[in-house]
Amino acid sequence: MPFFIETGQSYAQAISSISKADSVNDNFDIKKYSFILPQPLPKGKYSQQIGIQYVVVPKDWTTEQITAPMFSYTGKYTLPYGFNLQASLATLFVSNRLNFGPFWNYSSGNLYFGAGYQVAYNLGWLKQFGFNTTLNIWEQQPSLTVGYSFKTMAVVLRGDMYLTSSLKETQAGHTISYPSFLNGYSVTGTIEQRLWKNHLMSFGFKFNYLKYHIIAWPAFPVNKYRYSVPEFDLGLSF
Repeated sequence: MPFFIETGQSYAQAISSISKADSVNDNFDIKKYSFILPQPLPKGKYSQQIGIQYVVVPKDWTTEQITAPMFSYTGKYTLPYGFNLQASLATLFVSNRLNFGPFWNYSSGNLYFGAGYQVAYNLGWLKQFGFNTTLNIWEQQPSLTVGYSFKTMAVVLRGDMYLTSSLKETQAGHTISYPSFLNGYSVTGTIEQRLWKNHLMSFGFKFNYLKYHIIAWPAFPVNKYRYSVPEFDLGLSF
């Protein structure tokens, strides 16, 4: 009685057109894509980040505890010798803040250092709820940053100082000018990691110690005290 034996080979785990390897999984290194690390990069590279900032306004400024979001866009353009230019816009429509300035960056292995100096313009305007007020503020904002990178995660600590050089408040056509003063300081801790492919998500906590914050400018305090203003930042870089 004749019989036949049929042989064949199957490759359950073989790489084929049906199953493609994720090119990001094996060679991803966050230092190649990080937005927050203060690292020197080749000139001519532009990167950007969109974000949401949740600011907890002190009770002394308002009758209720308020947590208000601001939406932000930040761009970075790299220059030679470890320098870059950074600009950001944060807005709540009636409260706006624009920053622009250079940064110098240095790295040693997985450790990074940065120093920056930005000029900030704050604009507040409100024509409702009994207000007819416009606020114009110019600030100087020096900062120092230190960061460390792991394979898929980066950690950054940054300190900022806020020097108010010009503050003008206009109410119904009458303008009040304030002399220059030190508004305060902030310390920010941020963690950044990959969200998908080469897109990164960052989460930061910022502790502000300020006389005023642009998000709450209608409640601009008239005393000499500074207040703790917690802030939570969420960013997506691409």
